[in-house]
Amino acid sequence: MKNWNSILRWIHLIFGFTLNLYLFQTVFLGNEVSNQLANIVFISGALAFWTGVIKWQLPRIRKWRKGVSNA
Repeated sequence: MKNWNSILRWIHLIFGFTLNLYLFQTVFLGNEVSNQLANIVFISGALAFWTGVIKWQLPRIRKWRKGVSNA
């Protein structure tokens, strides 16, 4: 099994890519989307955001907590 860092990276990239496809479709092609697709994009954007926060900030939080507990 892969470690959590690589799993979070792929989740972040996949959902971020779907968000980029949506923005490309609506901005550059001028297509309107249904409410269902907008909801899916909103959820994928939220997942991309939170997996990014977890992936890049969790090691800092762990390092900070380790330093606080040792002091």
